[in-house]
Amino acid sequence: MKFFNKFGFTSVKESSSRSRRKFLRNLAQAGMLLPLAGSMLSQRVFAQTGGAQRVLFLYYPNGVVPYNWVPQQGPGNIGGSQELSFGLGPLSSWHNRLIVLQNLTLDIGDGAGAHYNDMRGILTGNNQIDYSSASIDHLIAEQLGNEGVLSLGVRTGDRSDIMISKPRNVASGNRPIPNNDPADAAQKLAVGISGGGTGGSIDPDRQAYYEAILDDFDSLADVTLENAQRDKLTLHENALRRLRDLAGNQVGECSFNTNVMSDPYFASSSPLSPSEWQMFPHLARAQVDNIVGAFSCGLHRVATLQLSKGDENGNLVNYSYDECWQMAQDAISQGIQHSDGSGPVGPMTRWYNEFASHSASHRPGDVPHTAQVRWYHSLLAYTLQQLENKGLLDDTLVVMFSEVGDGSKHGGAAGAVTLAGGAGGTLQMGRIINCGDGINNGQRIYGTHQLFGDVARYLGVNSLPESHWSGGVI
Repeated sequence: MKFFNKFGFTSVKESSSRSRRKFLRNLAQAGMLLPLAGSMLSQRVFAQTGGAQRVLFLYYPNGVVPYNWVPQQGPGNIGGSQELSFGLGPLSSWHNRLIVLQNLTLDIGDGAGAHYNDMRGILTGNNQIDYSSASIDHLIAEQLGNEGVLSLGVRTGDRSDIMISKPRNVASGNRPIPNNDPADAAQKLAVGISGGGTGGSIDPDRQAYYEAILDDFDSLADVTLENAQRDKLTLHENALRRLRDLAGNQVGECSFNTNVMSDPYFASSSPLSPSEWQMFPHLARAQVDNIVGAFSCGLHRVATLQLSKGDENGNLVNYSYDECWQMAQDAISQGIQHSDGSGPVGPMTRWYNEFASHSASHRPGDVPHTAQVRWYHSLLAYTLQQLENKGLLDDTLVVMFSEVGDGSKHGGAAGAVTLAGGAGGTLQMGRIINCGDGINNGQRIYGTHQLFGDVARYLGVNSLPESHWSGGVI
């Protein structure tokens, strides 16, 4: 390639690993690595590092047990890599990619505390939203282009009036049901990249250069660089990873695995079997993979993933599947408490209906709800890993939330919300923010009206039709 010809590499075969690493190390020490990377990555890629480029709204049902979700350390910068709490534990290796918003008021309008009202209101900011208005995911998407919102679900049921996402010019009680079938979603997304993805044939030489240089980035860890240079280097590495995979449809990012399980049970009204309940975590990860694939191929910049629904969902999900069952055993063995001064959470019979999310949320003294919340945060960790694998984490925001705060008390005062990912270096991550006292009708400092307004602005959306999306939290 002509670019590398200028630096004495006539082909990948002629450049040894040692020579490339020495070349990059010398550039770094001379302060020339970043200009080189800028030439390699092009202005288009650099333009993508000035803010968030995409957002995923990730919903889980029926709130949390606040005592074992709220971080054990106080508000401020997150220190160390220890688990922040049992509920947030799976995110311990992602602390520098998180903003934990404890006791964030969930702004849903009148009737807060009734699960279905809360689901209708959590992304709209008002569960009485009118026909012509839309939820925040759609408000953001309509200003970012014509891709729209990728709306996916897992075992959501078929009640249109309790879906969390609402487009414009749709009655609030007639909202679209998200696509609950990962295989069908993947096939439809694959149509968007048919015929070569980026429109050209694969360039093996370009692919090889990207692979070779990416291999060598690790060798720069021992080079003395300022923090700002290290941060830029990370952005460049992730952008390189995107370019490598976008060089061809068959390699890496611009492809979808359509050989995944279908789900004929997403709206089942009859009890499912344990083997059918065991599908839930696999379906959830398959939908995350679909979203990450759509992001990496540029098919969508906004996505919403609805995991089941609030209130009763025992026919749809039973949290005795193996992964969550093991987390329940871990909570018991660790003596996890549900409140200050309480005894440890108690065991339950496997596959009993109390493992369905709603019933369990009203019995915080038993282990199921504690385990469920930990499992959902393990899915967030999986999502962050997939984004990082594709080089997308630095400029993708993931907002994880439920429709209620304390599952046993309903209401939105103890909202347990996690913002993860990054905004191209413009947003300080690795923080805990206290947003209130967690008591219904108590002290409110911040709410989802402010948070979602902030998210929109980090995506470059500075004008929203409703004034309640005000910002000011992060």
